[in-house]
Amino acid sequence: MTNLPRVFLRALLAAILCMLGCGLASCSASSSPPDAASDAADEPPDAGADAFDAGADPGDEATADADIDAADSGDPGATDGADGEGADGGTDAGTDTDCGGGADFDYRCETSRPETCPGGMCLLGMCIGPVRDPDRWSECGDGSCGPCESAQSCPADCGAPPTTSGRKEYHNATTITVWLHGFYNKSPEEMANMVYGEFGSCGGILGRFSALGINRPCGNAAPGDTAPDQLVKVEYYGGRPAAWLSAADVAEIEALPYDGPEALERFARIAAKAIRHKLTLSGATHVNIACHSFGCLITRYLIEHDLESLASENRLVRWFSSAGVIAGARLARLYDNPTVRDTADLIGLELSDFVVMHPDFVADRVCAWDHRPYQGNHPLLAGMIIHHATATDPRIQEALNIALLDLHNPGDEPNDGIMFTDDERFHSVAPEVALLTPSGTRLSPSATCLYLDHMHLPEDDGTAALATAALFHKRRVTITLDSLELLLDRESHAIGDGEHGTPPAEIAAAVEVRFNPYLHDRFGIDRAVHQTRVEHRSVGHFEQSQGSTLQPGYVLFAGPVFDEMNELDLDFELLELDWYPRGNVREWSFDPHQALYRFQESVPLQNAVISRENAYVRLAVRVEVVDQY
Repeated sequence: MTNLPRVFLRALLAAILCMLGCGLASCSASSSPPDAASDAADEPPDAGADAFDAGADPGDEATADADIDAADSGDPGATDGADGEGADGGTDAGTDTDCGGGADFDYRCETSRPETCPGGMCLLGMCIGPVRDPDRWSECGDGSCGPCESAQSCPADCGAPPTTSGRKEYHNATTITVWLHGFYNKSPEEMANMVYGEFGSCGGILGRFSALGINRPCGNAAPGDTAPDQLVKVEYYGGRPAAWLSAADVAEIEALPYDGPEALERFARIAAKAIRHKLTLSGATHVNIACHSFGCLITRYLIEHDLESLASENRLVRWFSSAGVIAGARLARLYDNPTVRDTADLIGLELSDFVVMHPDFVADRVCAWDHRPYQGNHPLLAGMIIHHATATDPRIQEALNIALLDLHNPGDEPNDGIMFTDDERFHSVAPEVALLTPSGTRLSPSATCLYLDHMHLPEDDGTAALATAALFHKRRVTITLDSLELLLDRESHAIGDGEHGTPPAEIAAAVEVRFNPYLHDRFGIDRAVHQTRVEHRSVGHFEQSQGSTLQPGYVLFAGPVFDEMNELDLDFELLELDWYPRGNVREWSFDPHQALYRFQESVPLQNAVISRENAYVRLAVRVEVVDQY
């Protein structure tokens, strides 16, 4: 198959294991905004895309992002399905024997012929991490049931929406909050001795809630285990069942091995049964889910496959993800190669969790409705309050600050060392799926970003504040750069004028948001809840000519806020970019950007338009606050 030395494979896999924290929790992926029904290729997002604009403008009627993402043409959309190697797709692309599939991939490549390793790395004649059959699901979700589709393979086009019962209640005394942790490396022996379905202590982010005004009992022991508003951590790993599981439950779970392509369904069934058990035991009626990394992929599977009827009964009401594997983990593409998999046990990766995080596997087996990883279009997601916390520091502290994903990152994409940041969120949802507020506004899931690595994002006070607001409070705010008149573009118009670059101007905003003075004065916390920077590769940009006026709809911040907050601190600097490879701007590397305007103010949380100007710009910032229920 290959002449790649085993010592190199060991070094490569050792780097992966090191990046996973050598036994800590995590794993993840990346994305770009879906534009139309025909989006297909699983590729890095367009260089100009803003990774954090998914917080839909309250007026956008839940279409794709209402901001600069309109300029993004690099939508990864529905990714390919593996043909039995690597991702182990398992979902037939259609009903016709001439449909889909394609020839087997032999993983041999030539560096002089990029087509022999599409989207991957050709190392010593061996293709690592290829992107195969990217158009496999391109027709699914286009509104037409084609000859290569069926109700089983593409229910979005050929099937009927699921039947639902009950109704969502977003605020009551009978809602439990469940935490699903992320991936961590473990030996087969450790896995076999762990207890699945066990309820853990309420540390981590669950423990932060009390410091932020949310006092709930922990559900891992009496008397909190019967409280209808408990917080509880669910363990989905393990080879031994918890005592509360019935013989029928155990038989159903044990029919699914915890190593290989059936592991994700196993883990999701354990989580769903644990939630159902807690509902029955406590008399709770609804569920909030908070998750990190792999736990978020389990959450998505649980919802889209309606395990234990939790989604169709409208039990699931809020979902907060932290560096979540929403669209799959592109790092798992390295594990696609069978030789890499065969070598994994040499450095301790003896269980195949990577198989189910492969982007192709996610498109094939997780996104059951229309196979579009970056779009939350499944009808069972309808009406959920969803917020995604994402991260952009590519250096994992526990791994000597190695930026593994930047070793092969031709699009210069932001990432958190394990996941490409864009893969940690939905980029849009179907209008009928978006949350309908009492005012008639449709809200897509919101997203924020912090400059933290994958491991440390859920530990941060800023993340905890966002989780508290998303899971227990009512309001959401969206702040946009609504109007911009460009008086002077800060591009060079004559030799010696002191400026660099050529018109039109490329404009972006570096942003920081804090929930101050409220968080500082009430809880003694002074942490950012949202950060984007040019150097973090997390800003989006748009073009504008000097003397023109645009309504860019550029989202500066979108996310949940505490009900008692009256204002927040907004600090953004409007920049003219001269060097930003992420956005394909390469005009002057010695001075990458010029300041156009600095906005540093406390912004009241009420609907308003704030106008400002200086010698370079006249701008208007729109603040829109909505009650989500």
